[in-house]
Amino acid sequence: MKNLSLGIILILVFTLGCEDTSNIVNPVVNTNIESSYKVTDFDYELIPLPPKSALWSDSILTVSQTIDGSVGGRIIMDKYYIAASGDSVILEADLIIEPGSFQGIETITMTIDDEFAAIHFFPEMYFQDTLKLTQRFKGLDLANFEKGKLDFVFIHEDGTIELIQREGLKINKKKGSVKVNNARLLHFSRYGWIRSPEGPIPYPTPVAE
Repeated sequence: MKNLSLGIILILVFTLGCEDTSNIVNPVVNTNIESSYKVTDFDYELIPLPPKSALWSDSILTVSQTIDGSVGGRIIMDKYYIAASGDSVILEADLIIEPGSFQGIETITMTIDDEFAAIHFFPEMYFQDTLKLTQRFKGLDLANFEKGKLDFVFIHEDGTIELIQREGLKINKKKGSVKVNNARLLHFSRYGWIRSPEGPIPYPTPVAE
């Protein structure tokens, strides 16, 4: 009888241990949503890039790098082009990817927008830990943007924007230079510079490290 009872127990343990887990939902990833928030009713305009000269008209300003999400990494962009005015337009970006920011291996691409002071990031994805981006444009024509506030934001396809945490902005309108330090990226797509004619942009409370 004891041997029979022991056999039944072993069968139950084996059956439960081999239960199919293919339908178990993965745990929700902590997306640190406090790092940004969406603004749906906000008047703004995108900052344009100076048009390229004829020799640079077909140029694509981009950089790609394969990153292991468990290890992290760093992607640096240092590009320029000659505008139709003959002046140089400088485009810089420094993206820091913390270890464990995403799972697997991805080829991450940063591409400068053709018309506006913005960067497209591919592939579109969310992160388990926010990435940090320091980015600068120099050589912009900001003569028509003396009024209002310039800022660096996430720009949705539907035109709404998402305000993001950052450590600071450096803006010199006379030199046409704008720079954001350590902007926290929660997800990928398009980030860029805008002008708000309404004055100061309301910002979320900074997130503690």
